[in-house]
Amino acid sequence: MNPQYDSTLIGILQNEGSLEKYLDVMFGFLMRRTDFFYEHQPGDKLGFPPGYALKLVLKTYEKYHTIFKKYQEQHLKGKVIDDIVDDKHATSKPSDTKADGQLSNPASTVDLKQKPSKPTQKASTGPGSTFKKDKNGERFYEAEPDCYNGARRDLYSWSQQILEIDIRVKIPCTIKSARELDVKISRKHIFISEKGAENPILDLELFKEIKTETAQWSFEVNEHIVSISLDKVDEYWWEAAFVGEDKINVQEIDCSRPMHELDEESQGKIAQMLYDQEQKRLGLPTTEEKRIQEILKGAWNKDGSPFKGKPYDPSSISIEPSGQFPPSHP
Repeated sequence: MNPQYDSTLIGILQNEGSLEKYLDVMFGFLMRRTDFFYEHQPGDKLGFPPGYALKLVLKTYEKYHTIFKKYQEQHLKGKVIDDIVDDKHATSKPSDTKADGQLSNPASTVDLKQKPSKPTQKASTGPGSTFKKDKNGERFYEAEPDCYNGARRDLYSWSQQILEIDIRVKIPCTIKSARELDVKISRKHIFISEKGAENPILDLELFKEIKTETAQWSFEVNEHIVSISLDKVDEYWWEAAFVGEDKINVQEIDCSRPMHELDEESQGKIAQMLYDQEQKRLGLPTTEEKRIQEILKGAWNKDGSPFKGKPYDPSSISIEPSGQFPPSHP
């Protein structure tokens, strides 16, 4: 979460007067000045595979929504104290990947030396992430966006969801354009170098396989970062981004899944559950209670009904949480 552009963005927001118009400006810019909406064909260097741009928007929303929820929980529950993370051995499960796209901007300030780097650093949850406890003793996961469910290393940082992994690699400030970079992403390897340079910036084997057909990279010129988005071949939580890197403890990360990654049936069940929770909070009938009331209303005046001829009044009957009517007493 970089506040570098806040004053510019606030100026746009104030000028437009609403978030809806602000977002319209942002997406209008992406349409007019970038290849964000361009669906590339085999051999094209611009654009993204069909559906990827929307996936990117949803992924970004889910990332910051998750971070905001954690932040909100932390501050609503009061004082938060650091907790020492248990050093348990982790089991993992895999994810999904992305391919070769380029977006550009102007110049920046981080001075780095070009050297291949072997990842070395300790991590339980990973540098840049931690577990904390609130005053009630409840644990929650906290991390910066660039290393959410991952770690921050000297040369790069990485974050992940169950189906995808994002890697941000630092680039020397002498490089001003994506055209100066040679980036190769294969199923199990990433290579980044300045064109014509003897030593690569990064030349490492990935921890697990990724889908090369959906792999994407872009050069963030102002931050001197190559941002790589990859879909995992397997639905699996990675313990490291690259072979040789110290492993994180995947038992200590946020294993929740963004709703858009679930199948339609699961999304429907979650949506109904959230709806029913909100109805209960407002003192209104849940989905099941509405269903029971409809059955009751239909049978109210039928032959044999003890309520036949009486005005329909569901409040005169109590319905058990199971949806059953309580036993009648003589």
